[in-house]
Amino acid sequence: MVRTMTAKNAGKTYICPECSTAVLPGVAHLVVWKDDHLFGPAAGLAERRHWHTNCWMSRSYRYR
Repeated sequence: MVRTMTAKNAGKTYICPECSTAVLPGVAHLVVWKDDHLFGPAAGLAERRHWHTNCWMSRSYRYR
């Protein structure tokens, strides 16, 4: 699952798993998680990650 986080709603700092730099508050980005997680949808949601939009679009194949 991929959801867009608007700049208005981005209120925390996260670390992007692709570039390992901060996704700062006030920066639009993507929230990504697996909805077919081995331990169910709640486990996938608990493991969600926040990505820079450009990092997600050019991500390496290990995340596809």
